[in-house]
Amino acid sequence: MLMVYLRKTALLLVILFVFSTVISCKTDGDTNETAITDTLATDSLAVDSLAENRPGFSFQQALDSVYQGNAKNVYAALTAGNNRFARDSASVYRSTESIPDSLLRKKPFFLLTDVDLPQSPDRIFDLRKSMFMQLSSPACLLDPKDIAVMEYAVMYSGTKVIMVLANSNSRMIGAACDNVQTGNFGSITRELAKAMTTTQEFADRSSANKDYVNNIAQNQANISLNQILAQSPRLKTLSDSGKVVLKSAYFDAAKGSVIILEQKNALNSLTKN
Repeated sequence: MLMVYLRKTALLLVILFVFSTVISCKTDGDTNETAITDTLATDSLAVDSLAENRPGFSFQQALDSVYQGNAKNVYAALTAGNNRFARDSASVYRSTESIPDSLLRKKPFFLLTDVDLPQSPDRIFDLRKSMFMQLSSPACLLDPKDIAVMEYAVMYSGTKVIMVLANSNSRMIGAACDNVQTGNFGSITRELAKAMTTTQEFADRSSANKDYVNNIAQNQANISLNQILAQSPRLKTLSDSGKVVLKSAYFDAAKGSVIILEQKNALNSLTKN
């Protein structure tokens, strides 16, 4: 009888051990899943890191980081996408996975770009074309209708980030530097006058001086951003409250990287000959 009792006791202990182990594993798994979900909701730059380490998960991570209410996190997702592009590890824009119908009408990003932008924004920021709205103009010059479209995008298309994106080696700006007056092009040269006259230090002020051309591009991006804030009280209020992020930026085509321009710093601080 004693032997039977001991055997039953041992069997009961084994069953309890196995059960507790299973419960422990399930709890750990739930904890890890929660941690990943929290990361996706609060830190889009961490999403980019996770995507590199977990192949096949990056597209869903991109959706989680792009389609959310926090404007700063949406902006972080935009910069993370450019980091992937610059490292030649972009994958979202190539993906064939479908976006849920409930998200297709939303445009989290709005980009005002130069017509000479050498790469499409979906490549530069590793996005899908359905994730953003783009307006192109010569050298990122602004039209009042452009600002109206931005307001519409924020109010009705779920836009959280507006970016004025200049780029290196703009042929439009080069032509303005050379004072091209063919047809109606003189109007573009006149509109770029403010951006051009703020680059006093350059001795060679022709299209041959790429540093001069690129400096004008950056100046104009900042001028256009200031025009948006000055001409749209609605967008300025949303920007001041953090509900929408407005940035001016510059795409360096040689490096594949987007540089965020600082409004408080002078853009013409380098002397070029």
